[in-house]
Amino acid sequence: MLLLTMLWLVPATVSAQKSATTTATAKLLHSPLGKAQLVYDQSNQTLTVTIRQVGLTPNSTHPAHIHATGTCQNPVDTIKYPLNNVVANSTGMGTSITTIANVKTGIPATGWFINVHNGPNLVPAAQYAPISCGMISNASGATAVTTVLGPTTSPNESAMGTGSLSLTNGTLTVTLKISGLAPNSMHAAHIHAGNCLNTGKVLYDLSPLQADSNGSVTKTMTFSNVPAIPSTGWDINVHYTNNIATQTGYNPILCGNIVPA
Repeated sequence: MLLLTMLWLVPATVSAQKSATTTATAKLLHSPLGKAQLVYDQSNQTLTVTIRQVGLTPNSTHPAHIHATGTCQNPVDTIKYPLNNVVANSTGMGTSITTIANVKTGIPATGWFINVHNGPNLVPAAQYAPISCGMISNASGATAVTTVLGPTTSPNESAMGTGSLSLTNGTLTVTLKISGLAPNSMHAAHIHAGNCLNTGKVLYDLSPLQADSNGSVTKTMTFSNVPAIPSTGWDINVHYTNNIATQTGYNPILCGNIVPA
């Protein structure tokens, strides 16, 4: 009798194993990420500005400036000091180092901010669009200051969202929910190998994402024959437009590492 009971339990156990669901999530935050460091040498009146960013378009070029009028929330075009372009490598890690001569009064307490633009030039408007910005604060009168380069008020550059993934019997279901996009805009999106600090090849195409008149979008897609959701090594990227053949359109505006739920 015990043997018969065990035999009846086997199919149920196997069925439960086959239908087990694995879930994961991704918090989609502004991209690129980075910092700018300003170092003032009073003896020779030079200011050295170093910008380091991750999450840029691979092999891209981005104009950057120090502005002395306005704020990141209300920028003004007046340029205080032009900076060398931020140049990204093949994984989207970018660097700019600029030494500015004849800076007589050091780093001010307030009033400066740094903008990095979509590029590679400053026209048309999509290339001019600031993709990261940081306010420079120096209340103590220090000779070295670091600022975080974060979201801007440009269209798409303050978006945020989530990704939800589930895997059942080899079928991967992905749902993206995003707000803060330009109204009625269209965007490419992908699951990549790697992570937001070093994203790799495209694994699954989630394109296109079509924002509504409020700049929001929810989309669900499924993919077959997916063996597993790894605990690390996947990320979700959302791009500036649906045309990723150009640096400007490829610009990753959102990124999130996929982690177990």
